[in-house]
Amino acid sequence: MIEVSKVAVKWSQGLPSGLTWYFIGQPKTGKTTASATWSTKGSKGVLILDTDQGTDFVNGANRVIITCLNPPVREIKDKDGKIVTKDGTPQVEVVPPLERGYKQRSGKVRGEPMPVYSFAEVLTWLTNDWEILPYDTVVIDTIDSLNGWIENLVCQELNTQAMGDAEWGADWGRAKKRLVGIVDKLQILVKKHNGSLILISHSKQTQVVDKKTQLSPELPRGLASAILARADVIGYTTASKSDGNYYINFRSYEERTIGSRLKPLSQQELLFDFKTIQETVKKYKEKDNVNIQTAVNTE
Repeated sequence: MIEVSKVAVKWSQGLPSGLTWYFIGQPKTGKTTASATWSTKGSKGVLILDTDQGTDFVNGANRVIITCLNPPVREIKDKDGKIVTKDGTPQVEVVPPLERGYKQRSGKVRGEPMPVYSFAEVLTWLTNDWEILPYDTVVIDTIDSLNGWIENLVCQELNTQAMGDAEWGADWGRAKKRLVGIVDKLQILVKKHNGSLILISHSKQTQVVDKKTQLSPELPRGLASAILARADVIGYTTASKSDGNYYINFRSYEERTIGSRLKPLSQQELLFDFKTIQETVKKYKEKDNVNIQTAVNTE
C-alpha cells in the first residue's frame, strides 16, 4: 500500500534540511566566507571542497583541497629505478596526496607538503563515511573549476583541442552529463542524511540584452540551466560600497537566474549571513507581505 503524506511547513522551526543552495557572484563578494559557517553548528558543521584554494584566509574553515577530477598516477619503479612492467605494460600507482607537488601557503606549516585530493576520492570518502563525520553541509567552491576539469577530460577522450570541436555537440553533452551526475549524487547523499549542499559559481560578466541586465553563472548555457534547475535557493552575492557588508539577493525575474522556493526568502535581499537567513525564515508569517524585517541578528 502506498502511504500519502500531507505537507505541513512550519517556518518557525527554521530552515529545512536537504536543501541545495547556489551562490553566484563576482569574486570577493563573501561567497566562501559566508559558506564556511552555513550550518546551525557554525563552522563545525561545514566542509568546503576547495577547488580554487580560496579558503586559505577563512579562519576556522574545514576544507579539503581538490586539484583534479581523478587521482593522478605514476609509473612504479623498482629499487634500481627501472619501470616495473607486467606483460610488457608499465605498472602504475596512485600518487599519495602528500606527494602531488603542493605546498602549504600560510601559517606555521607554510612551505611544507600539503595533501591534495581528486574529486573522485573525496566523493567516495563522503559516501562511505558520512555517518561518522561531523559535517551536515558540503560546499563545492567552485563548481566552475570542477566543470573545467571535466571539459579537459572530455577533450582528451574525444581527441579534440577544445570544447565545441566534436561533431554534433558530443563534447558539450558528455561534459554536462558528468557534472550533473556529480551534483545528483551529492544531492541524494545530503538528503539521505538531512544535510545541505552549497554550490558556488562566479557570475558571468554582465550582459545587456533587450535593455535588460542578464545575470547567470560562469558555466555553459545548457549546463547552467540544468544545475540551476536542481537548486532550491539561488542567490546573487554583492559587496556594498556604502557599508562594507556582503548581501545576497533572491529577487527573481525574467533576466535573472536567481530566486527561492522558500517563501520567507523569495524576492528578498538580505545580509549574506547564515544567522540572518535563519532568523528571517523563523520569523516569517504566511500573512506577511514580502517586506519582512531584515535587520541583522544581534544575538
